[in-house]
Amino acid sequence: MVNENILAGLNPQQIEAVTHKDGPIMVFAGAGTGKTKTLTSRVAYLIKNEGINPWNILAITFTKKATKEMKDRLEKMLGFSSNLNIDTIHAMCAKILRRHIDRLGYSRSFIIIDEDESLKIINQIYKDKNIDRKRLTPKTSLNMIGAFKNNQSELIGQVKDIYDWYQEELQFQNLVDFDDLLILTEKLFVEHPDVLKYYQDRFHYILVDEFQDTNVVQYNIIKMLASDSRNLFVVGDDDQSIYRFRGATVENMFQFEKDFPERKKVVLEQNYRSSNTILKGANRLINNNQKRQTKELYSSIEGQVSDVVYVDNYNQDEEARYVAGEIKRLVKSGYQYEDIAVLYRTNVISRIFELCFIEERIPYHLYGGFSYLKRKEIKDIISYFGFIIDPTSVYHFSRIINQPSRGIGEKTVNKIVEHAKKNFINIFDAIVDLQDTFPQGKKEELFNFKSMIEDFQVKIEEMTLPEFFDYMLETSGYLAVLISEDQAEVNRVENVKEFKSILVQIDEEYDGYSQTEKIKFGFDELILSDTNQVDEDKKNQKGVVLSTVHSVKGLEFKVVFVVALEEGIFPNHLSSTEPEELEEERRVAYVAFTRAKEKIYLSCAYRRLIYGRYLNNKKSRFFLEYIGTIDETPKVTERPDEKEETEATDNQQLKIGDQVVHKNFGDGIVIATDPMFVQVIFLSDKKSRKLLAGHPALRKK
Repeated sequence: MVNENILAGLNPQQIEAVTHKDGPIMVFAGAGTGKTKTLTSRVAYLIKNEGINPWNILAITFTKKATKEMKDRLEKMLGFSSNLNIDTIHAMCAKILRRHIDRLGYSRSFIIIDEDESLKIINQIYKDKNIDRKRLTPKTSLNMIGAFKNNQSELIGQVKDIYDWYQEELQFQNLVDFDDLLILTEKLFVEHPDVLKYYQDRFHYILVDEFQDTNVVQYNIIKMLASDSRNLFVVGDDDQSIYRFRGATVENMFQFEKDFPERKKVVLEQNYRSSNTILKGANRLINNNQKRQTKELYSSIEGQVSDVVYVDNYNQDEEARYVAGEIKRLVKSGYQYEDIAVLYRTNVISRIFELCFIEERIPYHLYGGFSYLKRKEIKDIISYFGFIIDPTSVYHFSRIINQPSRGIGEKTVNKIVEHAKKNFINIFDAIVDLQDTFPQGKKEELFNFKSMIEDFQVKIEEMTLPEFFDYMLETSGYLAVLISEDQAEVNRVENVKEFKSILVQIDEEYDGYSQTEKIKFGFDELILSDTNQVDEDKKNQKGVVLSTVHSVKGLEFKVVFVVALEEGIFPNHLSSTEPEELEEERRVAYVAFTRAKEKIYLSCAYRRLIYGRYLNNKKSRFFLEYIGTIDETPKVTERPDEKEETEATDNQQLKIGDQVVHKNFGDGIVIATDPMFVQVIFLSDKKSRKLLAGHPALRKK
């Protein structure tokens, strides 16, 4: 007899998936359709109703959090704690290797190492083999090795040798990296069929969550384990496959249907998260992808037209101010800050919202990331500027002397610093004093660094800050190293390029000041405001979530703002010529739009300052696909606080003769205007300055 408690609350499609006993089954579970509930209910059903021994069931998840959640749910459903095998695939492979890795020439007491430990080994190889770090950095080699292990690329040139040396060293020291946990398990199964047979006989029923996020090696392991019993249950959503850059491939979902042609297919379309008003746009959007299982999400919650708001803004400042104002209105109407998320495609977009929220005293926290100014690469850039204007700064010198690597060790740095302190001289004078104590190679590197900074000190006075920034990045080699080392999920290159936007604004805001004053005043204002927000976050982590879309996959919020929906940003410029890339970008947008439970805002800006340039951007095709129109003319859907917004904005429609006040330059009079800038003569020093129209530092008196 069917245990009614297990099936209670399930819809017909979920029940069909849960009660299917033998044979392969593919469950296409759309966003918010209860896939985890379906999977856990199936496990409970197999145990309670089919009498399957928990020992013979294997459930594979892709995060530790999901593993714990599934175990907790099953304990409540079953009424006891079973010895069910629920693991991440890496944890499962580690357990298998602990018993059998000696078949591959390793000891069972192997040590699992992380990326930092892997990099240390690569660095030692570079030292032992005398490899040129400037031509090919250790981090680049490690990234290429990782891509090779995840079937993303082939090894080329010298990296082939580095890979061989790396693997030899791992085996010699009895070490295993994360990728090798999978690769060695696959190798074990292929080369030792008796080991594979043992696990095939043990695991009669195999279930896999988030199947769209599997890579080639993971799928091969799963397929081998299930090849005997054929009792493989996989659940996932091809429309939410957004980790291609990590090696995940949506192709596995379609390959499954070829490898298991007898499979049963169930499609879950009833969404339990969002209203139909929100889902209609998401369906319109994703239907533009060609390679997908057809599904049409629907909800029992109908929703209202006002649940979806489309916002056209003139520039990124107006966009941030609108979002901040709307968040305040929502909170006044009863929402909590933590009910709200602001989502974007790339981390560089966060900067303008961070600064705006600080100014408007809106509590926020960055989900899955660091505050923009706390990121390593941004600290490096700030230190470059800091050392250029103050070559006595030990802090800045210590930070940038090996950014990029110049082979100057900690002992050498300490020696220079101590000499400078002891004799009350700057770093460069200390280098000159100690030059005869350095080996020739280090001496050359130190004097090259000294010459470079001295050149920067001259050039910075001859250029605008943005122009100098480009020169500094190229001359120092810093950007070239970042490009060679960058990983898609980190976006360090984009973060550095976006710093140019900060310099453009500092140049405008502090026009008339010396370059040193611009850097000191402008950077101080940024750093102090950022520090205040970090301190506040430590006291109270509750607040509006600022996040990339990738970081919030699997989460949901009552209100979602999806911002910077412009061509070249979302979708990014790389996807315009690659159909597969564009479909992946559309899936990212789909994930963003389906995070919203009650309200969603789609926002774009006609003009955006990004990577130090003002760009006039077309509205994103994803914006247009969601709303179901091809009209690209700027139209702003009526906003809930339209009257208040108009009154606030009218104050910024400056005209010639208006009296204004600037927070740094004081009182002034507008002497010229255009759609982007205003020209103001300030009374304190009688200087005329061209400022960005609508800049928050400038107010009409």
